[in-house]
Order: sequence, then structure tokens, then C-alpha cells
Amino acid sequence: MKNSYSKKMLYGIEQNSPAQQYIPGLDALRTFAIIGVTLFHIFPDTVKGGYLGVSLFFVLTGYLLAYTSKSEWETGSFNLIDYYIKRIKRIYPSLLIVVFTTVGIYHFLAPDAILAIRSEVLSVILGYNNWWQITQNADYFTRITNASPFTHLWFMGIELQYYLAWPVIFLIYTRTVRLRGKSADGAIFIAVLGIVTAVLMPMMYQSGQDITRLYYGTDTRVYALLFGAAMGLYSKDGKNITMLGGYGLIKFLVFALLLIMVIAAYWLMDGENAFTYQGGMLIITVAFCILLDIIADHSLNIGKYLDISPFRWIGKRSYGIFLWQYPVIFLFNHKEWNQQPFYELIELTAIILLTIWLDAVLMYISRYKLSYIGNRLVIIQCAVFMVITVSGISLMGYGCKEIVVSASNKKIDTQLQAKLAENTAALEEQNNLNNQTDITDVPDVPQVKLDGAICIGDSVMLGSATEIRQALPASYIDAEVSRYVGGALDVAKRLNGQGRLGNIIVIALGTNGPIAGQERYEAQTRELLAYLGSERQIFWVNVYCPDLKWQNVNNEYLAKIAAQHRNITIVDWYSLISKHPEWLVKDGIHPNDEGTVQYAKLLHDSMVQALAAQTVIVHHEKE
Repeated sequence: MKNSYSKKMLYGIEQNSPAQQYIPGLDALRTFAIIGVTLFHIFPDTVKGGYLGVSLFFVLTGYLLAYTSKSEWETGSFNLIDYYIKRIKRIYPSLLIVVFTTVGIYHFLAPDAILAIRSEVLSVILGYNNWWQITQNADYFTRITNASPFTHLWFMGIELQYYLAWPVIFLIYTRTVRLRGKSADGAIFIAVLGIVTAVLMPMMYQSGQDITRLYYGTDTRVYALLFGAAMGLYSKDGKNITMLGGYGLIKFLVFALLLIMVIAAYWLMDGENAFTYQGGMLIITVAFCILLDIIADHSLNIGKYLDISPFRWIGKRSYGIFLWQYPVIFLFNHKEWNQQPFYELIELTAIILLTIWLDAVLMYISRYKLSYIGNRLVIIQCAVFMVITVSGISLMGYGCKEIVVSASNKKIDTQLQAKLAENTAALEEQNNLNNQTDITDVPDVPQVKLDGAICIGDSVMLGSATEIRQALPASYIDAEVSRYVGGALDVAKRLNGQGRLGNIIVIALGTNGPIAGQERYEAQTRELLAYLGSERQIFWVNVYCPDLKWQNVNNEYLAKIAAQHRNITIVDWYSLISKHPEWLVKDGIHPNDEGTVQYAKLLHDSMVQALAAQTVIVHHEKE
């Protein structure tokens, strides 16, 4: 039977070609993929492995793209220009509508959330968003819904890059077939290429590292697309094997077992676990390939049983559902609507309604008759869409100033941004000074020396840099926006190589992501402390970021390591600032002018008191 949707302008991640036989069950697989991704985005702490649905999308895209390309090539109808035009028509109408409509809506509802959106939107449209996010240290699993309305579109970056490269890969396939005379040999070449890229992730993984590069990298994720492509190039019509036959029954049982395994992985395979990158994601991707192979076997008819109306409806609209997720979820978090009862259900309803609206607009734009919505209503919807979208486009051109991202991964307001930039420039000059000063103005403590104190921190410290230099004139401050604990070790090694790393170290990290709760984070902290050694006095400023899930985990872990190491003292910023929210700027994390003074004073007083107490202890021990 012919695909009943083939005469319509379909939007979505690679659909079945109109020229090809409809494969029952593929919409069910798309549904399975989008359900996992959606549940992960809405319930990240419950459906921990739902992100694996993205790998299934990759496999399906690779399969259908290769399948249709092969069929067109065999009939002499494959054309490079037509190929790119088809890809553009399938991807960009929906993508552009969602992106610019989102920017327009945010202009009215949350303008402060799109202050720094221009470079990100350009990376989405031009197809390199995954690499852009890598440069931003945009950890997908620590940021979840706090980063941007477009955080999830790293996926489109890999898709678009693959679309661009596919003609070259397909050319190699066709040349191989012509030389060898066998279609299977070309498919095997693609499969081998997939295997080679599949081992990159396990090989590149190192305990304690930031997994952003591995998760977002085109080179470490393209294997799923190549595996799907190899299957599409090798695909044949299924043989007449009945379900009751031994081979068919085995396939059915394998299908059921793999489906159970993948569902379990959706719930259990945490994206922050080492196993995910040491082979777990690869195993699940292979499972997806086997599920696809069994469904594509027409003789088994499993796809026919799965080809029910709800699955077809969701599967056909999986791309739209995917595109609308983060814009909705991020807005709910930004406006704190997620404090309302049943907000998850409201989010899901909004995503579905926006997807239906997108479907209607696309159908109307493509001038096809709508059978389920009156034309007058669609005209009104399109008029509203035009107003919002034009607003979004205009904002992209004129209204979106480039502002750096804050330590909490929220957008920094203009005043704070200016201060951070000013402090960054000032530190470059002041850190070249080597003045040393005896510091103490705390009553009832002996005179102590804070000569050469090294301060390593993120934007919270950077915002207070001027006040810290006043409180600790002899200090050297190295602070930057969005720094994670993993970046502190490189700073310490560099300063040590320059002969600057003294005996007093101040660390203010832990706001931008977890430093505990997962082995890779704790390994970063242990490695840093091991490098600094037990002879140096370490002062670690704990964190205040109440909207982020790692605040309490990080502070508890810091208290724990301080109890285990005599040379570590906790500077309790959390206890002080939690009583004085008026000392914070709008984001609720960075200190304002009064807050920076108090931050520096707390740091100074905590250091002096701790060092004075140790001086007294040493004096008594000598006596």
C-alpha cells in the first residue's frame, strides 16, 4: 500500500519517500523515540535514559535516507540538487517557524531570556549548534531546562551536517557497487565506517571528564546514522516466513526482549554514568538497529500490528513535538510556572497544541486543503503567526544583544555583564602585580600573612573581583564565566608552571554544575585536591543557587571533604547570602554591589580567622 501521507508536505525527521513502499511500524518507532525524549525533558530525574530516543531518531534518519537514495539511484532519478532541495523543504520550514515564533513569544513573555540568543540561533540555522554548545561547555545533563529554549537543537546540528555529507558517503557506496558488482559490499563499507566511529566515544572517554564533547560531538554520534544507512542500503523485502515458523518466532521473541531492555534503559541509563559512554549507548543503538530490522521484515508483520492510529499520529508529528519541547519547558521554568500543580501535564498539552498549530500552518502554506480545521481559523492563526514570527526575526536583527552566559546558565543582565567585563579586564592588569601585604582587621586574632593567595573561581567570584582585591591586596584572581570544577586543575597547573601557585588557595566553584553525586564529578574534585596537596591551605567557597538541583549536593560534599582534610576550610557563603537575598541581582545567584562587598569581607574574615587559629595551634605545639 502506498503511503497515504506521501502527497502532503510532510515535516519531520526523514520520512518515507513517496516513491517507496510504506514500511509499517516505522511511525511506532518514531513514537517510541519521541516519547523517551519528551519524558526525559519533562521528568529528567525519573526517566533518566529517555535521551536515548535521540539515537533511535539517528538510526531511522540514516536508514530512510539511504533507502530512498538507493532506490532513486537504481532508477536513475537521484539528483544532487533535488536531494538538497528535498532536505531543505523537510527540515527548515518547521525549524524556522519554531525558532522565530519562539523568539517572538519570548519577546512578549520573557524578554530577559533572549538577550544572548542571536549567536545560538545562527548556530541552529546554519547547522553547527552541537559544536557551538561544546564551546559553551553546555553540559546537557547538568543544565537540563535552565540553559536556553534551544538547548535540544544540538540534535539538528548533527542531522544537518550528516545531510550535507551524505552525498559524498553515498558516492563512495555507488563507486564500490560498480567496482565490486554487489550492493552488499557497499553497505558493508558504510557499516565498517560506522564501527570505526562507534569506538571513538569509548576510546575518548576518561573518568572524571566533562562528557559534553562526547555527547554532542558529530564524530562520536554519527555511528548511529551510519548503522542505519548500512541497513537501508542492504535492505530487501522480507521472505515469506510465518510467525509460527521457528526463525520467525525467534525474531518475535528477540523483538520483545530488546523492547523490554530499551524500556528499562529509558528508566535506568543515567546520562552521567560512565557506562553510557564506555559502551552503553552503543549497545542500545545496536538494539535499535535490530528492532528496526525486525520491523522492516514484511513477512513477520510486526510493523503492521504496531501501525495503529495513535502511533501513526505521533510518529508523523514527532519532529514538531521535538522542536517545541524546550521552548515550552524552558518558559515554564523561567516564569516559575513549574511551581503549579500538574504543570507537567500543562507543558505536554502546550507542546501538543503547538505541534497541531504548526501542522496546520505548514499545510496552509503548502496550499493543500485542510480536512480537519476550517480555512478561516487557519487564516487567523497564520496572521497571528506572522506577527509573532516577524517580531522574532526583527529581534534577531536588532534587539538581541550578545550577553555572556552566567554561572547558573541563565542570561546575565546588562549591568552585571558590564561589571564582569570590566573586572575581567582589570584582573589581567592587576594580576601582573606581585605586591605582598600583611592583612588583618579582625579583632582578637594574631597578625597573619595572606601573601600570594591564589583565587580560582567562576562568575560569582569574577563579579566580586574588585572587592576581593581590596580585601586581599596580595591576591591573584583567575575567575571566568561558566567555569566548572574540571577547569580548575588546568588553571592550577598553569599557575604552578609560572611559579605563582603559593600556599594559600581560594576556590569558588560548584555553581555551574555538580561536583558530587557522580563518580566523574567527584573524580575531578579529588584530582584537583591531590594536585594542590595537603601542605597548602585551601579555602573553598560553598555555593548558593537554590533553583539548581546540585546546590545541596555540592555543599554537603564540600562539608564532607573539609571534615576529611585538615587543610581545607569552607567559606560559608551559602549561610550568609541565604539570609540576605537583597544582596543578589535578579538571577538570584550573583551578588549585587552590596553583595560583592559582603562576599569579599566573608572571604577575608574566614581566611584570617582560620589561619590565625592554625598559628595559635602551631605556637602551642612548639611550646
